Amino acid sequence: MNISRLPLLVCAVLVYWLVAAVAPPGTPTASPAAPQSDMAETDTAKNKSASQSAPKTSKKPKRAAGLLYGIAKAPAKAAGTIRLGAYNIENLFDGVDDPTLSGEYDDIKMQTSEDRCKSLAKAIHDLDADVLCLEEVEGEDALRWFRDTYLKDMGYEFLASKEVGYYRGVEQSLLSRFPIKDVQIWTTEDLAPMEKYIPKDTDQRKKEGWGDDPKVKEPLKFQRSPLKATIDLPSGQELTIYVVHHKAGGKATAHHRELESLRMNEMVKADLAKNPDAFVAVVGDFNATPMEKAAKLYRDKDFAGLVSAYEFRPEAGQAKEKKSAAPDATDSSADADGSADANSDESDAKSDANSKADAKSKAAEKLAAKNLYLTHITNRSIDYILLSPALVKIAVPKSFFVFGTLMPGSDYDYKKDQPPAGYASDHCPIAIDLKIATTNYTKPKTDAATPPAAKEVAK
Repeated sequence: MNISRLPLLVCAVLVYWLVAAVAPPGTPTASPAAPQSDMAETDTAKNKSASQSAPKTSKKPKRAAGLLYGIAKAPAKAAGTIRLGAYNIENLFDGVDDPTLSGEYDDIKMQTSEDRCKSLAKAIHDLDADVLCLEEVEGEDALRWFRDTYLKDMGYEFLASKEVGYYRGVEQSLLSRFPIKDVQIWTTEDLAPMEKYIPKDTDQRKKEGWGDDPKVKEPLKFQRSPLKATIDLPSGQELTIYVVHHKAGGKATAHHRELESLRMNEMVKADLAKNPDAFVAVVGDFNATPMEKAAKLYRDKDFAGLVSAYEFRPEAGQAKEKKSAAPDATDSSADADGSADANSDESDAKSDANSKADAKSKAAEKLAAKNLYLTHITNRSIDYILLSPALVKIAVPKSFFVFGTLMPGSDYDYKKDQPPAGYASDHCPIAIDLKIATTNYTKPKTDAATPPAAKEVAK
């Protein structure tokens, strides 16, 4: 190419291009950092790359491991009562290889550590439930091993846990100080007929709080079949329990969870139609907050019409009591002689400072009150005990509680990090007391060699 024949400006551009092409790369100019994902923000320092080592600008201080939810000490049971409890124990696996679980879901890789087993046992000892509903148990053998190793002094002479075909190999279970009978599961139940309860119109669905109608629907059956069992109470009465673990997954799986809830409501409603005075409880991990449709359905009088044990918390009714105990307006008025107007500027300044302090204090109190009833590491209440009308009548006022267990700090990543010592589960156990006399009850010497057989139920 004859550069001398080209215009001066074009020559300059060509020379610059030729030099840049052969020159060694220089230091790159600064560019805006790529946004980090929510998961990256929870990584621990040891897992961060050099590119993530810049200090965070988040205003939220790091939270250390500790008791975040519930109460630190479980209350004692009153005489003449039994305690009904629930606890998702987060993947309890024994050390025996299950040949049906392999690859990503190999149970040996999931074996629960000694520290977690002891921490779970301590929480269960402190809870002291007479009937304890469990979720995420590997199976009957694992439950029996855990009971005989860590809970042998608890009097749980009876247990039930049935295989439901869930791909992760966990199921719902029961530990009881009283005999268990009539165990049922629904592993092949068709949930498609439950669509009849859900509006087809998109706007109406949204208005009524239903989840979105998924374009691609999963097989319409229980992801984890409920476990239904009857407990022979020491009073001679029977307690029917459904132990549930609804499908997880947030908004993306709300529709499936609602179908599970609708079918469960049908079952409970049928039980109560046969006997309105029956003791029936639906207990477990609902994977839905109280005002989400899957949870609300149970409390709807058009469906099962159950009552949450939350209504029997110690603070229940306090708002009404405070209102009725408020002084008359005349009692709180300023002095008639006008002395309250003295030093008004100073008073206003102090009042403003006090108002800010009061607002901060009230916000802290409100958060603490909310934390008393959160049950999951994600700052949600998703575990419930729901009671039939007959159980409501014998529920002990102010006896419902969430029992606090150690939760990891804010930079804990369950996919990468080992939980801190003393950690039991990502859920807290819950319980309520029922007025059922136990004075004449004779504790059985041992449970039967073979637990009650589960009856597979399907339409």
